[in-house]
Amino acid sequence: MEQIEELYRHVIREHSSNPRNCYILDDYTHSAHLNNTLCGDEITIYCRVAVQNDTERIRNISFDATGCAIMKASASLLTDNVKGCTVETASILASSFMAFLQGDSSMLDSDSPFLAFAPVRQYSSRIKCAVLPFQALTKALQSPTLLSHGHLVERFL
Repeated sequence: MEQIEELYRHVIREHSSNPRNCYILDDYTHSAHLNNTLCGDEITIYCRVAVQNDTERIRNISFDATGCAIMKASASLLTDNVKGCTVETASILASSFMAFLQGDSSMLDSDSPFLAFAPVRQYSSRIKCAVLPFQALTKALQSPTLLSHGHLVERFL
């Protein structure tokens, strides 16, 4: 068990020290900004969603954030894992991760990289840090951004 927890700590450290997809995406179609007023974490998620064969898919995703290591690691791992997914799959992942952190271990597969956050479940104040990127993604996917010329870019291919 101790080796697994050390592996989890390593994954979180690696993703917080060297976050993936941490930049402002230029051609985003969806975005959302959230903050955790209790600890000061702030994140903006940027997604480029395209419709292909009547299915919305996340073509690219990034984030811009300030805050703790757990939040940054969560955002990095999230963006790494939903790039290329359908919007529906990303939404299910977000719900599953949030349920997992609330104690429902059955919500993630045994090989899920998000299991790295299992130790966070012991600290209710840190759970909010880990779920903030997932909440931002959920919010972003619910409301497309308008381009300056007035077209909804959720139909951008």
